[in-house]
Amino acid sequence: MDVAVKPIMGSVDDFRVMMHGCIRTSHTVMSYPVSFRDVHADSLFGERMFRKMGVEPGSIIMFTTGSSEYAHFWPYEVSVSNLDSCVAIAENFIFDAGRSEMFMRRLPIKVAFGITDAILDGMAALKFEVATAFAPAGVICARDGAADRLKELGFAPWRMVNFGPTFGFVSPQGETIYDTDEWLIEEAAGELLITARSVRALPLVRFRTGVMGSVSSEGIFSLA
Repeated sequence: MDVAVKPIMGSVDDFRVMMHGCIRTSHTVMSYPVSFRDVHADSLFGERMFRKMGVEPGSIIMFTTGSSEYAHFWPYEVSVSNLDSCVAIAENFIFDAGRSEMFMRRLPIKVAFGITDAILDGMAALKFEVATAFAPAGVICARDGAADRLKELGFAPWRMVNFGPTFGFVSPQGETIYDTDEWLIEEAAGELLITARSVRALPLVRFRTGVMGSVSSEGIFSLA
């Protein structure tokens, strides 16, 4: 791969495969290709999401992610760069929870992005008070169980929803958002299905996400 010719930031018209990621749902675990074009398109959606979360030039966004999620999170890291903001990276494993706590204690974290149950469990194992650790963060964007646990502690987190190769989001006010330029979400037997609208490296059609919910006549998804 010649990154001097096609930068790792993505490219609107380059359909070559840039990397491979890992889809994990209740139905399957599978490798999938991601093109330069996919990264470019997904980073544009990332910019829109981070603006909704109040990110502006100079903001610091803490990412908690693992190596198997690189393809999911790299476009969001690109979007942070495009917004002239900064990234602080911690891994979403129990053993690295201390780094997330340290970042939020020492840096003005605007968004704590991608928080998982493992991060919360790791903080508990290290005898950190989770509520105290996350109090400095301006916005928390957490995944599934972690979002529920943080809500029980009095926070109002955004929820990240794993749709396989992409994320959907639920705002603290209950608004559900996904990239409608790239994806179509439908429902069958109470499960949300996803189809690629664009020419992506992985041409999914009615892919079973394992997420239970419904879709309105306007195409807005709701979680069960």
